[in-house]
Amino acid sequence: MKRLVVTLIIFSTMGMVFAQEITGNKTGVVVTDDTDIHYTGKFCSECHEKTPEEGGNKFLKFGGDFGQLCKCHNYTPGEYIHPENIVPSEEIKAKMPDTMPLTDGKISCVTCHDIYLQCQKSKRLKWLNRRLLRGAPYGKRTGICFRCHDEKKYKMLDPHTQLNANGDIIVEKCLYCHVEKPDERQAPYKDVKLIGNLEMLCQRCHAERKHPASANHLRKPSAGTLAIMKEGEKKFSIILPLDSDGKVTCATCHNPHEKGVIPDKRAEAKGAGEKYRHRLPGKMCMACHKK
Repeated sequence: MKRLVVTLIIFSTMGMVFAQEITGNKTGVVVTDDTDIHYTGKFCSECHEKTPEEGGNKFLKFGGDFGQLCKCHNYTPGEYIHPENIVPSEEIKAKMPDTMPLTDGKISCVTCHDIYLQCQKSKRLKWLNRRLLRGAPYGKRTGICFRCHDEKKYKMLDPHTQLNANGDIIVEKCLYCHVEKPDERQAPYKDVKLIGNLEMLCQRCHAERKHPASANHLRKPSAGTLAIMKEGEKKFSIILPLDSDGKVTCATCHNPHEKGVIPDKRAEAKGAGEKYRHRLPGKMCMACHKK
């Protein structure tokens, strides 16, 4: 990878001033989608063609297209928590602070994320503001949302309360996640149609988590683990559904439905109404792990 000319750029973010050397990729590492380049200060040439000018041209690759620059995070509209490349309404623009810039009049990655913040080699900043959010830290996850949106107009909806007083399914609640209401009596999980990526649907209310033991479970299980899961489904009369790519997802371990929505005799019903909504309450780990 071509080394960029060393220079010193001074810029301000979050009220603090930093000095940043623009030196390109000096690690010798071949960058893949799994490489965490943030807060290292070593991968400038991944985004810049040459040294940026202070207050001027940033010489971004791909014509400054953040969809390609931030390719590891480039979800489709149905999968990401907020749309981009859209013109905000006049009401939203009137509330937006000057510190949240638009790109050609449209919302882009840099509207909410201070991309330059992660150019620092700083474990402290990475810990304080891992998501590079402008104006961080926030007291709660939705803090940044209400810098542009009117909080009074948003009332928390509990999509897990899915039955009315008569015990009938509230179809509108189904459509919070489903394209159409599934047949709760017989539809298998693989035939259920969701409105978007399941992880993102869950993260609309639940913060991204790595658990238990801080392990990332949202990945493809090994052949050995998959065999244990299949055995566990039969042994405990449960389901451990994977997503369309064969990856563990939130619903693999958690049943998002209210007890009574799916008939109790079905394996799909196990875990509904239980603490943490675990499909195998009290011994969830045993469904996938021998020890």
